[in-house]
Amino acid sequence: MGERPRRHDEIRGATVLLTGWSRGREREIADALGAISTEPVDLDDIELPFVALPKVTLEKAEAARGLLIEAGGSVDLRDEWVTRDAPRPIAARPACPFCGSIKTQPYTHAGPAARTSMKCTTCGQRFRVSSR
Repeated sequence: MGERPRRHDEIRGATVLLTGWSRGREREIADALGAISTEPVDLDDIELPFVALPKVTLEKAEAARGLLIEAGGSVDLRDEWVTRDAPRPIAARPACPFCGSIKTQPYTHAGPAARTSMKCTTCGQRFRVSSR
């Protein structure tokens, strides 16, 4: 995956490389490449290894690999860091009743019977959260 460190918005993925195909199965390979690619591919014009699908999630890479192997192709997967499809969900935190900011964090407290408190990082006020 290279020497570059992973960024916070990246996950492990792969690039799908077509390294060859069986004789007489060119039509099936072209159809498989057409199914996984957004652009039409002419097998006479490509150089091997051919990047069939660049930087995708492992699930998409495995699906494309299976399709190309079924069509008679020789396929290699190269590990890559891939940008996430969607950002991570943010945990819902209550808004500060004093200033309305959503930049709040749990406030540590003593004792197992204590009610949950929150602290606003904008105005510094502490407030209690009603348990439901």
